[in-house]
Amino acid sequence: MTGPRAHVGPVSEHLLLLCSAFVSGIVNILGRFRSPRAPRVLVVKLDHVGDVIMATPAIRAMREARPDDPIDVLIAPGSSVALQGNPHIERILYYDSPRYRRTRGRAPDQSSPLRLIRHVAQGGYSTIVELRGDWWTLLLPFLAGARRRVDRGSVRLGEWIARRVSGAHRARPSHHEVETNLEVVRPLLGSRPPDRPAVEIFPAESARESMRRKLEAAGVDFRAPIVIVHPGAAWRPRAWRPERFAAVADWIQDLYHPQVLFVGSSEERDIEAAVRASAKGSRTFWLAGELTWQDLAALLERARLFIGNEGGPAHVAAANRIPSVVLSGPQEPGRFHPWSDLSVVLHHRVHCCPCLQSVCVHPENPCVNLIEIEEVKASVRRALGPPESFR
Repeated sequence: MTGPRAHVGPVSEHLLLLCSAFVSGIVNILGRFRSPRAPRVLVVKLDHVGDVIMATPAIRAMREARPDDPIDVLIAPGSSVALQGNPHIERILYYDSPRYRRTRGRAPDQSSPLRLIRHVAQGGYSTIVELRGDWWTLLLPFLAGARRRVDRGSVRLGEWIARRVSGAHRARPSHHEVETNLEVVRPLLGSRPPDRPAVEIFPAESARESMRRKLEAAGVDFRAPIVIVHPGAAWRPRAWRPERFAAVADWIQDLYHPQVLFVGSSEERDIEAAVRASAKGSRTFWLAGELTWQDLAALLERARLFIGNEGGPAHVAAANRIPSVVLSGPQEPGRFHPWSDLSVVLHHRVHCCPCLQSVCVHPENPCVNLIEIEEVKASVRRALGPPESFR
């Protein structure tokens, strides 16, 4: 479900945001002189699964404010689970951007970026919404003849200026990614503010059938309560110690008697093996590499609780509205935590947080390990309630 994470340097990222804001200014000036055309919106969000899920409130807000305008979305192929079946979108287009790719090298069966962007531009878009793109997507409004462009860079630049004018430039950013995405699209919403934004996901019936077949083959009983645990992480310093996951899983089984399903990608099987070496529970199932993202989304519809490191599965759990205990380390939880009032995020701030997630300055004991087992147990108790009422 996940793989090695691509890292984008801060200088390159800030330069791209600045150029994006400049492009929006040029496009919006030129758009005043372009001939009117039928409305059609293209949303660009080339991030990973969790990031795309955090864009769903902005997409819904645009649909509610512009019910007659077709909305297409350009995303990375690996993030398709976040938007498949979403009724607010007409078409999903795919671009495996080298900038955000988890593995090095050219994606198989993909045209050159310029050729692909030219093809996308043939959609005749009147408006480009760039929630996160790359250098090539800066060409889209010019190639498509768009009259309007809104973007993340303009919002981030405005926030940066406002903090310095107010003298609060040393304060950490307070806007969550959901709020930033909504701020980007706000100029397109007219006078209608978004109603209680919530992230959402729409698992397909085929995914439910696939998930059920795989879990029945593994011996899972669908009549009994299920707890999902994700001990892996795309960048390993984001992962809590395996033996602690094992201890929590054993404790949950002793106290609440659910089935505990460990999930993850095939690249995370080494972490699963480390957890398995310490776990003693008899109703534990090991599924790393066995489920697709679509399977996981369908499975999380049925779960009573999710426990895991901050990452894509935690955001899928939030979109499915299930109670979650999320362990956060190097990322800024105020900006990237799963967007749900049912998600409890445990985090201990250290001097180097947030970091670039390229090299950990404390690789022998990453900051996520400051979270203690008893903290997780207390959060699980609050989420599940007393054992005697758990069925």
